[in-house]
Amino acid sequence: MITEIIIKYFQNTATDEEKAVLLEWVENSEENKRLFTSLKNTWVISSLKDTDQNEEEIHNKFNDLLQKINESKEEEIPERSNRNFIRLMMQYAAVIIATACITTVISYLILNKPKPIQYNQLEVPCGQQAKLTLSDGTKIWLNSKSKLIYPDHFSGLMREVLLDGEGYFEVTHNEKNPFIVRTSTLKVKVLGTSFNVASYNNDNDMRLTLEKGSVSMLDPTSDEEVLRVKPNEMATFSKIDHHLTVKKVETDLYSSWRNGQFKFRKLSFEEISKRLSRNYNVTIIFHNKFLKTAKFSGVFFNYEPLDLILRVLQTNTAFRYKIEKDTVTIK
Repeated sequence: MITEIIIKYFQNTATDEEKAVLLEWVENSEENKRLFTSLKNTWVISSLKDTDQNEEEIHNKFNDLLQKINESKEEEIPERSNRNFIRLMMQYAAVIIATACITTVISYLILNKPKPIQYNQLEVPCGQQAKLTLSDGTKIWLNSKSKLIYPDHFSGLMREVLLDGEGYFEVTHNEKNPFIVRTSTLKVKVLGTSFNVASYNNDNDMRLTLEKGSVSMLDPTSDEEVLRVKPNEMATFSKIDHHLTVKKVETDLYSSWRNGQFKFRKLSFEEISKRLSRNYNVTIIFHNKFLKTAKFSGVFFNYEPLDLILRVLQTNTAFRYKIEKDTVTIK
């Protein structure tokens, strides 16, 4: 009982009755006083490291207790007879046991206090990619002009990150703690898998391409599952009409960017221009709206000049272009 009272006293939650019991216990022997002093010092040191407890407050509380002890202190007890020697030894044994119990409980409270979570933000500039590994071992590749907000460690039942842009995820499997990728539209929930998410705020669609494993797409407000995606499928969510579609795809076409490549097959010129805009930090303007729907197939590398890519595209469809600083005009 005295163990719980001492801890509650340090935590400033002890009642007046419990404080009176503690006062009587401390006053009972010099050994109790020394024990209480030692525990108080241990608590102060630990509090300074891991809690918001105020050192001055603890000292003041302890000094008030000692003052009450001195005020109520009775005359010294005469020497005990040999008959009381065994009783004295039993009291010391009880003190030693109490010390071990209290120290164990205090250590448990301190060591098991949850660490505060700090959030980091990684932004990738135009024309670059980035890779990072989270505290649980999950690997993430971020494409050009993408932003990821993630914790320095995971706590609780969910592992959650926030993505604006495009990212490829290799999620460490954990059945008890699902991994959540939150976007501006939907949430992606997985246990352990590899997938690509493209969800730029200025795009009309959010696309998820699954290579292996299983992925659930959740409503961001109700957390209800709206779709289960299978390997080699791409789910597309329209931000305009909120329509969700699924189709079989070559997943490599949507994740090759992490290897420095841009692969596409029968992709519209408008979609290609979005990727080129982000990779080369330019604005592409179409003066001929019909060119937006022209389809192209090919493979380019990130290190290739923009001018070369446009000249290669001209071999498939006739168009003219002009590059002026950070603006490209397509005619």
